Amino acid sequence: MGPALVVLVVTLATAVQPLGTDLYLTALPAIRNEYHAPVSVVQLTLAVLVFSFGLSQLLWGPASDRFGRRPVLLAGFALYAGGALIGALAPTIEVLIAARFVQGLGIAASMVCGRAIVRDLYEQQRGTHVMTIAMSTLATMTMLVPVAGALLTEALGWRSTLLAMALFGLGGVALVLLRVPETARALQPHAMRLRPLFAGYGRIARDPAFCSWTLLNSCGYAANFGFFSSSAYLFIETFGVSRVAFGLVIGGASVAYLAGTFLCRRWIASQGITASVRRAGLLSLLAAALFIVPQLAGAHTQFTLTAALWLNLLAYGIHQPCGHVGMATPFPLQAGAASALGGFIFAAAAFLCGTWMGVMFKSGSAAVLSLTTGTLVAATGLVALTLVQRHGPRVATA
Repeated sequence: MGPALVVLVVTLATAVQPLGTDLYLTALPAIRNEYHAPVSVVQLTLAVLVFSFGLSQLLWGPASDRFGRRPVLLAGFALYAGGALIGALAPTIEVLIAARFVQGLGIAASMVCGRAIVRDLYEQQRGTHVMTIAMSTLATMTMLVPVAGALLTEALGWRSTLLAMALFGLGGVALVLLRVPETARALQPHAMRLRPLFAGYGRIARDPAFCSWTLLNSCGYAANFGFFSSSAYLFIETFGVSRVAFGLVIGGASVAYLAGTFLCRRWIASQGITASVRRAGLLSLLAAALFIVPQLAGAHTQFTLTAALWLNLLAYGIHQPCGHVGMATPFPLQAGAASALGGFIFAAAAFLCGTWMGVMFKSGSAAVLSLTTGTLVAATGLVALTLVQRHGPRVATA
């Protein structure tokens, strides 16, 4: 695979997750109104997606080591498209939740293979560079996704957002069938045997470098998911922001993330990976202060929350690509399993955060959103400044 094709495949394999959430965010109030469901139930359409995405990675990762990246990636795009189509036709909120569960399975398979393909083809420094290019491309693609979701919802109803996801998944299926070869260095025949599988997960989980990088991205991912899953109600119903304007807020976060990936590439070239993450850690702490301090003063508005979100995403644009590559670096022969375990931990943290915010939601209040997000962003910064600096630089061991 040439570098351009690698970037395209990794971008599309990773894009299923932000498309599955960002295109859908502005539709959440409309879904609640159509089904007459409480916020905590509507939140399940996001939380269940993240739950299945996280849990199924524990099997998709070893499956990609056993059968190869190509068939698992193909299955991922197909499940994503099928789940989206079922969701678009869902007569009840229960069917929609089940459809989103299926979509989560597809997201897991696609993202595990996207990360593993980079690890298959490149060493850590070059792999991080390729990953940041893919993340930059993804951010460029998705910065308008929330606005597109708002416009689709306004013009055609919320179901059109799921139909758009189905078309994207079918495009991914076509790309894999026509252009994507197998990239695994060697298939692992015993990768899915339960005893060695869980023993391997145990060995990966005990590695301090894996733990440091995974904790970094888990805190950051949970913070972002919690904010995105709960902010639509606050911005649209409390602050009176239009769907399109809220889409611009989320789209602006993608622009900030894109800027972060550009900074990441520049800083890695001049300073190295851990020094880049250290700088981003300081940005995370500043973003945490912007989330927490105005809330304690009772002064949060849509503008202060937007500023905090955008600064956080700037830092996350540096943390995420470094973390994705860093957690798999010590395990070249188990890149799929390491990526899967890390992804499971990311998703579990996001599921808990999203569920917490749904249960604790109070109409008209920014407290739960701002304080929870701020605490997780602060944790991200502290991990970047401590554990990653100590354990992050590692070479392959197995």
